[in-house]
Amino acid sequence: MKNLISLYILIIPILAFGQFNPFEKLDYDKVIAYEYQGEGGLLIENCLNKKKEKIYKKITLTEKQTEKLETILISKKSYGNTTMSCFDPHFGVVYYLKEKIVGTVSICLECNYLISSEKIPATELKMIKISDDYSYPAKGFSKIARKKIYNYCKEIGFIKYLKPLTSYLDE
Repeated sequence: MKNLISLYILIIPILAFGQFNPFEKLDYDKVIAYEYQGEGGLLIENCLNKKKEKIYKKITLTEKQTEKLETILISKKSYGNTTMSCFDPHFGVVYYLKEKIVGTVSICLECNYLISSEKIPATELKMIKISDDYSYPAKGFSKIARKKIYNYCKEIGFIKYLKPLTSYLDE
C-alpha cells in the first residue's frame, strides 16, 4: 500500500504537467474582465492604478466563465506558436479578494501572448529551436487557442478592439 501511494505521488504531477491551474491557488472572491486600450504594453493592473480612462468596458465573470477562460489558458494545446514584440493588450482579467488585486492576466491577440501574475506551466512546454545551442519557449497562442480566446471575448461582449483573426498565425 505504501509503495502504491508513493507511485501515485510521483505519477500524478507528471500526468498533470501543463494542465496545472495556477489560478486555483489564488484566494479570491471576484473576477472581473476588462476591455481596455493597452497600447505601449499597459498591463491591466497598471491601467487600473494609473489610467482608468483607458478602460472601455468591464464585466464581473461568473464561476463558469472564469473556469472556461482558465481552461483555455492552462491547456498545453493552447501554446506552441511564435509571438510578436508589440504587446498592446486589450483584454485583461483581474482576480480580487476584498477589493484588492490578487492576480492578473493581460492578453494581446495581435502579438499573440499574455502576461500573467501567475506562472502558467503550459507556456514553457514547447520550444522553438534556432540552432543546436539555442532555443526558446514557444509561448505564443496556438491557432486553436486564438480562436477560443477570440470567441470568448465575443461571448462576454468585448468587441471594440477585436480584429478579425486573419494573420499568418491563424491560417
